[in-house]
Amino acid sequence: MLAQLSRPRAALAITSSLAMTLGSMWPGAAAAFTADQASAGKTEYTSQCAQCHGLRLEGLEAPGLFGQDVMGNWDTAGGLYEFISVAMPPAAPGQLGEAAYLNVVAYIMEQNGAKADDKELTVADAGAVSLVAATKDGATAMAAANQETAIEAGDTNVPQAFTWGKELPQFKQ
Repeated sequence: MLAQLSRPRAALAITSSLAMTLGSMWPGAAAAFTADQASAGKTEYTSQCAQCHGLRLEGLEAPGLFGQDVMGNWDTAGGLYEFISVAMPPAAPGQLGEAAYLNVVAYIMEQNGAKADDKELTVADAGAVSLVAATKDGATAMAAANQETAIEAGDTNVPQAFTWGKELPQFKQ
């Protein structure tokens, strides 16, 4: 087939094909969760996660779940889902059910600045949702808001064993 095309057309065909292939391999920026999922996730998070991770995701006895560095630790919503669905909560890992874990992921994304849309987050699609890209636009505004809001007294430092080698963002007190 390439022999039939002129060189410029062949180069264009190869480049287009390569771009489509590579584009399908990397996660996209779409948030892909609904407001209802995030709302249900808030309820689940408050009852199952907040005692360790804090009501504002600031990290109390466990790592904070806020900021671009944290979102980068997981890469995709699928990566975060895979971890929490088998490891959380520590007293009953994996016991909350698929919908509850997806809702918690949606809530964490929303709290990190991602905007809900009309498409539900599903296990099948979660691997294509980049956490850093989905939360990037809201992260700047939320960081500014957090600088003006004091967090309850307490140590927000998290041992490196919990951060997979990356520093977590520190909130101003």
